[in-house]
Amino acid sequence: MQERLSDVEIRSIHEALAEDDPSVNADCVGFVFPMHYFGLPLQVEEFLEKLTIYESPYTFAIATCGVPYWGRPFLEAEEILARKNRRLHGSWFLRLVSNYIPYRDIAADWRISIRAWLAEKKIRKIAEAIRNKEAHDTWQLLKKFCQNYHEEWRAQQEKIDELFKCDREKCTSCGLCEIICPRGNINRLEGFPVWQHRCVECLGCLHICPAEAIDYSEVTKGRKRYRHRDVKAADLLPKGGRGECL
Repeated sequence: MQERLSDVEIRSIHEALAEDDPSVNADCVGFVFPMHYFGLPLQVEEFLEKLTIYESPYTFAIATCGVPYWGRPFLEAEEILARKNRRLHGSWFLRLVSNYIPYRDIAADWRISIRAWLAEKKIRKIAEAIRNKEAHDTWQLLKKFCQNYHEEWRAQQEKIDELFKCDREKCTSCGLCEIICPRGNINRLEGFPVWQHRCVECLGCLHICPAEAIDYSEVTKGRKRYRHRDVKAADLLPKGGRGECL
């Protein structure tokens, strides 16, 4: 996306969230994030609540997901922005690969290649629409069901990470799980990860572990881990802090 839009500044939502008063002043502002349980990731919700947007820019959002159109992430974003007298002018789902392996294993390589090719085609269309500041809405199906599902998940926040396990025989104490966690939810007092019950279930710790020592209950054992083939582990780590794109 960055290569298809000129004069773009990319900022990390996690790093901006750590600022006392995050703000943006530009004629075009976009938010790119994954979808969690058919809605906004909690840290994205918190960021939008905290963000100050100056002027009245063209504002867009892109939600990456394994299954598009189910959910209501843009409605949730609109509700927050409306309280700031702002709105989304463009919204798109971008189907990629679901990395939620507690539900099912990662797709076959051939399927991943097809989705990457289709995503690239869609990105070109999205970039053109953004350059032209076009209005664009998208389907958000089963909104009430998805809202209830998302709220039930949110109510279980303190229990979510109880299902994470670390195989200490595999663990190399590299620390990547602690570094990548967007909530500072992992401590390694003895070298091994211990979750602190502030989890947003992004599964970053599970997928980045080079030894595959972390599992989410027994169901993820033997399932593939996923990272986009063009992305290195270092690209996912925060620069000088905790590691979604603004």
